[in-house]
Amino acid sequence: MDVIDSGALNAAGLGAVVVSGQRLTTTNQARAAGRRRLAFLAGTILAFGWTLPAAAQTAPSAQTARQSVSVPAGPLTQALNRLAAQSGLQILFDADLARDKTTRGVSGNLTPAQALDAVLAGTGLSARFAGGNQVVLGLNTASTDAGYATGDDGATMLERLVIYGAKNATTLDATTASVGVVTAEEIEEGQIGNTREAFRRLANVQPSATVNSGFVIRGMSSEGFVPSGGPAGSLYIDGILQTRYNSRFGARGLWDTEQVEVYRGPQSTLSGRAAMVGAIYVKSKDPTFDREVEVSGTVGNNDLVGTGFVVNTPVVEDQVALRISGAFERSRSDVDYSNFEHYSNYDDLTTDISGNIRAKLLLTPTEMPDTRALLTYNYSKDRPNDRLVGLYTGRGDFNNNPDTYTEFRTTEVHNLGLEVTHDFSDALRFTSQTGFSYGINTRSSVDADTPGLVTGIWGTDDDSIFTQELRLNYEGDRWKWVAGVFGSHQVFDGASRFIADVPFYGLVQLDDYQNRKTSNLAVFGEATYEFVPSWFVTLGGRLDYLDETNTELNSLVFYGMDPVMTGDPASFEELNFVPKVGISKEFGDNHTVALTYTQGFRSGGSYVDRQDPSDFKLVTYDPEYSQSYELSYKGRLLNDRLTLNANLFYTKYEDQQIEIRPFSHIPGYRRTENAASSQAWGFEIEPTWQVTDQFSAFASIGYLNTRFLEFDHADLGDQSGQSFPEAPEWTFGFGGRYEFENGLFIGGDAKYTADYNSRFGTNGMYKIDSRFIVNAQAGFKKDNWELTAFAENLTDEKYFTIVDPDAALPFGQAGPRRSFGLNVRAKF
Repeated sequence: MDVIDSGALNAAGLGAVVVSGQRLTTTNQARAAGRRRLAFLAGTILAFGWTLPAAAQTAPSAQTARQSVSVPAGPLTQALNRLAAQSGLQILFDADLARDKTTRGVSGNLTPAQALDAVLAGTGLSARFAGGNQVVLGLNTASTDAGYATGDDGATMLERLVIYGAKNATTLDATTASVGVVTAEEIEEGQIGNTREAFRRLANVQPSATVNSGFVIRGMSSEGFVPSGGPAGSLYIDGILQTRYNSRFGARGLWDTEQVEVYRGPQSTLSGRAAMVGAIYVKSKDPTFDREVEVSGTVGNNDLVGTGFVVNTPVVEDQVALRISGAFERSRSDVDYSNFEHYSNYDDLTTDISGNIRAKLLLTPTEMPDTRALLTYNYSKDRPNDRLVGLYTGRGDFNNNPDTYTEFRTTEVHNLGLEVTHDFSDALRFTSQTGFSYGINTRSSVDADTPGLVTGIWGTDDDSIFTQELRLNYEGDRWKWVAGVFGSHQVFDGASRFIADVPFYGLVQLDDYQNRKTSNLAVFGEATYEFVPSWFVTLGGRLDYLDETNTELNSLVFYGMDPVMTGDPASFEELNFVPKVGISKEFGDNHTVALTYTQGFRSGGSYVDRQDPSDFKLVTYDPEYSQSYELSYKGRLLNDRLTLNANLFYTKYEDQQIEIRPFSHIPGYRRTENAASSQAWGFEIEPTWQVTDQFSAFASIGYLNTRFLEFDHADLGDQSGQSFPEAPEWTFGFGGRYEFENGLFIGGDAKYTADYNSRFGTNGMYKIDSRFIVNAQAGFKKDNWELTAFAENLTDEKYFTIVDPDAALPFGQAGPRRSFGLNVRAKF
């Protein structure tokens, strides 16, 4: 057998090289000479290949043979050494190329080529295969940061997309879930400022009708049809579970964000809290061992000003790194509230602010090469403008009967998280994810605290949740499984006061205090087994226990009358089990088809029934359930220049929780009942295409057919046969970007949303018209700086997301009008 002389390789100054399973390393003194020799040696290898044993020459290509790979995130050099040892790849690279670089890592049953793609993602390096298992690394000349790699023919290919939310897969190709991904490059190039804006690139996903609400996946709100109930969907920021108000508009900015991932359908057997309709994972950028400074500034119409910064630095070489980032943005609402100018809170009402500051500390101790820790702290403050306007006037000061009804909300969020991973072996990884999220939501009316007035709305909601997850991931030759324990404890304290001069009643005062404590404990897991080559079966489940106590005190005073109080607490316990079954088939290396069946649930809850003014009561309601069938396809075509992800689904819902707000003389009167069953089916198709080295394009096609099967609304009559609110039948998005060789670029995206039903209003649901929103970007990029001009809603489309023409004061929730601006950013 021919063996390369290790001394010669060391003298060449190369990075890790694996020959016959033995790793050869370099010396610092030889690096300069190595840089001069690398081109010659790599060229020789590519031209002729190494002389290999006969067995190696006849072995399957390293690009096609699947095997279990587990490489933790951390310094790139260590990761390449570990990948080489596990896969048998012979990896050549100049050691200086990998110096101070980090990788996200990879874990799964992958081909070595797929694993190498994932390890190199975002590093600015690309791989060129010289033979079955021989690889040379170099700078990615096509794009050092845009998720592209260079193929053997020199053409630009799409790298395999790394995902963070799926705990049973590392790359998008390897998961059967319907996942919509918006990457850091797409966020930056599209001037996407917040989570709601990211949905414009995705199928069957949209923000809910108001800023004071959640998100909608496949026609179901993350808050279900009962906003005050338990969550139907989950939002995670850097692995930290968010509360209801924090999910609405806390930490919404996407500055220095690595990725936004939207998982459609039940998410209960892999991690975290049970999520019946889906989950969103927002991942900010981790520290690296490069020194980096980035600054950004933005100006635009409506008095838009914004700024952002990033400082990244190694603290201890290859062991400790720190990343600090911050952003702030302020703009003035284009809605007219001029009749409220005399109130104290006019400026706060009409000014939209969003800001956050984040610090992340990465530890990869040399003495513990299999252990990695990441500590995260994030503070954010957001005050979005509501844009509730008169339906026919378009004015925000329409809500003047009385003026006290016009209010705004501010949310401050503190997120603290610690993620620790430890690899017991190449196949077994342990993860501990600890999170604490504390949110302070304040609400005020425009007239509150105005001198000479007693009217106003004041409210503060303190909502904190502590979570702890312990998880084991195993990746074997034929077995792959995830098993974990999740626990959380949430405490909500809310207090509000409403004093208004209500027509026909005079001064009315309503005081409300609520304390809700919720504890959740769950065991979850799923396992996948390759029972015959390229065929896999998956079994999973979740056993979930919830205990909740709710105490609500209400005092309603019609001036001159005695107050009405309630104070009896409501408590309940639940034990739910949901299973998952699936089968999948791989067709070669680039195509996978899967069929899965998954159940989901949303926990029950309680509320105050104010129907009888003399006897307020706390009433409980039961959980709701879903059954979902999903057929998925993940594929790569056209020599890895086109990725195609498609999912076809059918979901049935039972015992749905419905909130009914009939007309009542009692402010805030509502009822919640398990009053409906329904079904939804549809599909998502999301291709991404690197058309040429300079032109990239994407599309998203979503179809959604929703129907209430049974729903006898106590006040609005039979709603059976009606479509869900906020569930457009079609969504279609597309866009692209062209980069000229001289540094100029132009890009844009557009999304069509078909007409759909609004939320329930005075006389039921009303039709929301279709809309077509276009966004555009153009600019110039050179070296380390970039100038971008952008426009959102370029055609100035006027649209509503809620309408109620039968209300006493007809109103609508207006969508943002055209805005434009200029952004400049520089990296050092």
